Order: sequence, then C-alpha cells, then structure tokens
Amino acid sequence: MSTLLSIDWDFFIPHGMYEDSIWLPAVKDSIPGEFVYDWQMSETRSLEFEDVIWRTRVANFKRWGLDIEALTKPPLSVDDFMLELSVKLNDAVLPVWHCDSHAWGGIVARDFSERMGPLRVINFDAHHDLGYRHGKSLPKLNENGNFSCEDWAWVGLEKGWIEDYTLVYPDWLGKVEWEGIKRPWLKRFSKQIHVMTWTDWILTSTEIEEPETAVICRSSSWTPPWLDGEFQALVDDFGYSACLDCEIGKGNSSPYDTCNPRPWDWQEVNAELEIREQHFKMLQELQEKA
Repeated sequence: MSTLLSIDWDFFIPHGMYEDSIWLPAVKDSIPGEFVYDWQMSETRSLEFEDVIWRTRVANFKRWGLDIEALTKPPLSVDDFMLELSVKLNDAVLPVWHCDSHAWGGIVARDFSERMGPLRVINFDAHHDLGYRHGKSLPKLNENGNFSCEDWAWVGLEKGWIEDYTLVYPDWLGKVEWEGIKRPWLKRFSKQIHVMTWTDWILTSTEIEEPETAVICRSSSWTPPWLDGEFQALVDDFGYSACLDCEIGKGNSSPYDTCNPRPWDWQEVNAELEIREQHFKMLQELQEKA
C-alpha cells in the first residue's frame, strides 16, 4: 500500500484554545482559552481581510498583556521534525507539493489512488480533518471533489481513496481535540483510523512503507504570517517542491499561493498599534469630559 504524507503547518504552531483559563496580565483577569484564541478560520476571505484579522489578533494580545509572538513560537523545530521524519523515511526522496488549503490533500489522495490504489495517509496536523459536521451526512460530491480542509480525509475514506489514516497530533496539543466526542459518521472506519501524538508516533512507528509523495499546507487562517519563513524552510528541507496553488490553480477556496511569504513588518505593525492606542486614549479623555 502506497503512503501519502500530509503535513499541516499548524501542527507546529501552538495555541491555547482548549485551556480552561488564561491569565491576562493587563486586565488582571482570566478567561477561557477559546475566547483568547477565537481564531475562526475561513478560506474564502480576501488577502486584505486576512491581513487585518492578523493585525487585530496582535492588537488584542498586546492589550491583554500577552506576547503573541512568543506564544506562537513552534516548540518543535523544523530541523528536529525533519530529522525524525527522515529516519522513518530511511532517507527516501519524495516528490513534494506545497499549498495553502489542506483540501488539496483530498485532491492528491484522489488522483494518486487512481494510479496506486487506496492509500495509507499519515497526517501531521493540529486538526483531524475528518469532518466537524456533528453527524450530518457526507456532502454530495461533484466532479471537482466538493470537499474542504475540514473534511478531506473523511471524504477520502468514504470514496475509497484512503484505506488507512494515521493522525499525528503535536505534543503541545495532545489528543484533546479528539477525545470525548462522538463522531457517528466515522464509526464504520474505526479500524482504519489511528490517532496518536508526535511522541507516540516516534516511539511506536516503524519505517514508513512505500512513501509515494507528500503534501505540505500552510493553513494561513491558523498560522501567523511572521512564521512564513519557517514554513518555507520546512518545504525547502524536502528539496524540490511544486506549488499546487499556482501550478494547478486556486480551486480550493483559498486566495493564497505559497510561493511567497505573506507581507509582515513588525515595525510597521507596532507603529500602527501605538497610533491606535493614542486614539483610544483620546476617545477616553473626550468621554470623561462629556
């Protein structure tokens, strides 16, 4: 059985969404992590809107007294990840695709399974990509696939493109997203789905058999633009990689291609935040005088 490796860059980027409470030093109070990291994603927003969203996230963290740059720093380096992966691959050289939307994973699984038969998929991800529909039926598929970054692996199992699916969560997250939730739409695939953490995978898995190709996605709604250089380092470590976004087309909603990092200038952003704080202060003073 041929193997498809799938790597989502958000595997590397920590968040505290599942923490019961996070202390906000600037306001001297705690709130649940789901409100601090309320990073609802969409792959249909414009590039300009996404840029505003990331600037707003930075502004919010700063006003709360949190250092967003430090909090999103990858605890697992690209070098350490690639070292462990190369051992499992026995230094095999793979053709690699990079893209923004993980929906491309479904397209690659579909196309490779037509030639190789049902695939074994190993997905390094902070999200299971097996559907978040809470029991709703599988979407009716058109000729273009009609799946998203949230359910491409589920569709692959349903359509027979994927025979065996291993989900590897990052150690910083663990299996908190997976455990304790019923997913009736996956019941018949229970023997085909394997869920573990990064450390579990390193300790228990053996050499990856018949590695065929790899897909690396950036997931720009989830991952900060100031880390795009490290994403590119991950892509480059595989050697030659082709961009699905610009070589085949933006057929999966995302407005991005991943040939270039998103523009981000910390000096400009911090200057903008200073001006914003000055405006807030002026408004507060005017309100107090009214």
